[in-house]
Formats: sequence, structure tokens, C-alpha cells
Amino acid sequence: MFLSFLIVAQNNPVKLIKTLSSIGAQTEQDFEVILVDDTGFQPKSVVLDFMSEHFYQFNNQIKVITNLRSQGFSYSMNTGINNASGDYIVFVKEGEVLHENLVETLKKTVAEFSTNNKTINLLEFGIQYANLKKNSYSRLATDKLLSPKTNKEVLAYVHPLLHTKAFNREMLIKKQIYFVNYTRNETFFIYKVLAYADGVVAVKDILADYDLEQVKYSVFDLLKQWVHIFNFYREHSLYKEYYDELEYAYVRFCLVSFLRLVRLQHNKQLAIKAINSAENKVDRRIKSFMKNKYAKNISEPKFRIIAEDIKGYIKAWRSEFTR
Repeated sequence: MFLSFLIVAQNNPVKLIKTLSSIGAQTEQDFEVILVDDTGFQPKSVVLDFMSEHFYQFNNQIKVITNLRSQGFSYSMNTGINNASGDYIVFVKEGEVLHENLVETLKKTVAEFSTNNKTINLLEFGIQYANLKKNSYSRLATDKLLSPKTNKEVLAYVHPLLHTKAFNREMLIKKQIYFVNYTRNETFFIYKVLAYADGVVAVKDILADYDLEQVKYSVFDLLKQWVHIFNFYREHSLYKEYYDELEYAYVRFCLVSFLRLVRLQHNKQLAIKAINSAENKVDRRIKSFMKNKYAKNISEPKFRIIAEDIKGYIKAWRSEFTR
């Protein structure tokens, strides 16, 4: 089997059917769905009730795993990884709409770029932020086999969002790459994969519609995971080798990815804490960042403007979103 779609269901049947419908409409049917029900079983499983009505749409392509009580996002994702059968895993959020050619495109890409010497460990594709009416294309060179060991820019430019990726399941199991329980650490998961990856391919196509929206976890967990990323690379004697790449990705994450999500929470007090935190983390790296080889030639227009005057950007952000 080529692909396993892994969904953690958290009691939102409207969003779930939206996502499952897009999966069922795939032009290439070489996939399975791993649906982990983390709603808690008492007094009954909403997801199991829901799937009893819609299961017929997927023949034998779906597995439903029910936690007797809610175990959390990371635990459920790890359960899904261990029960998947596909060569690759795509983590799908409830409410996400997958384009009908996703499986077909990824399967053709693997067939085209796989070699005897290199396995494609990670595929990245573009997404549309449906609620923002913006597309997010991969910042990596597209339709080209890249190796993080020689194409170090992969670590600088990879998208930090989990849902723009397909991961080679065999490598996850072999290297014991899992999510850390009780915290949000999707970007940490991606960088653990990159530390071991031989082959990465970025697809130029937009293959999913995804809403950036209010979250039910602490947004500061997203910043805290970078401590784990840096420590992981130090422990594996990779930190110095990838210093420029990790620094560039980190600064961009603080100023773009993190603050964009904070802005969508529409919470003034949160915004105040967030901009102070981002400023504190970036301020100590500004001098080093200005010498970073990636900061000298930023192709991304919006981030290039930010990087040219980081202090000015932080001041403007604070003025606009904390008053």
C-alpha cells in the first residue's frame, strides 16, 4: 500500500466528513485511512457512531482506533504511526480538504525520483490557507531529489507545518521517530526526520486546503519545541554543521509562522506576551543572523523586508496587534 492518511478525531463530525469526503474522491485509490478517535469513549464514541453511517464509502480502506479516554494529540498520532500500513504517512487535520490528485501526484513523484541508493524519506507539497485566501508553496527547489546531507538548505527552507508533508513510514519506525507526549512538537518531528533523511522531494503543486485558525493549545509550545530541536542536533553532533540553516529557520519561525498564528487568535493579552517572547528570542541572535549566509540572499519578499529591519518590524507588529 502506498499511503496512509492519519487523522486524530476530536469530536467534530462536520469537519471530519469534509475531510473524509475529499479522501474518498482521490483519483488514485492506493491508500488507507487511520482514524484515531481521541474523543473519549464515555458514554459512547461519537466517531464510531458517525463512522457506522459512512464506513461503506471506504470499503476496507479505513481503520478506526478508539482511545477509551482522551490521551492527547501526540499519543494518538504515535498510535496511528504504529498501526499504519502504507509506505508513506500523511497527517491530516479534521476539516482539511485534500485535492483529488494528492495520492496520484505523490505516488508518481516517488516513482520518478526514487533510486537504488536513496529512499525518499520526506515529500513536501503546497497548501492553500483557505480562510486567508493565500497559497503557500514550498520554498525548496521543486521536482528535484534533494539530500539534506549535501543540500543543507533543506533545513533552512522546509515548511514548519506538519500537514504539508508525506513521511516514509519505514524510517519513522526504524529510527523511532515519534511525537513527544503532552506538548505540541510537530516542527521538532520534522527536524528529527531531516536529521536522518537521505532523500527529500518538494512538489510544486497545491495539494490541500488548510485553515489557520484559533488553537486549543498554548501557542508558546510552538516556540519551546525549538529548544528540543537545537538540543537534538547537538546530541547528534549536527548542530555546528547545520548552524546557519537552523538559525535561519528559527528566526523566520519566530517572526513569521509564530506571530501569524498568534494574530489569528484575536487575543490582545496573548499578543502582548507573544511579541515580547519573540523579541526576546530573536534579539539575542540579530547580530549573528545578519551574518547568516541565508539572510544575505532572501528570495521570499515578505521575509526579506522583515529581515532588513527586524527591530522595526517588531515595533510595528506590537503597535498594530497589542493596542
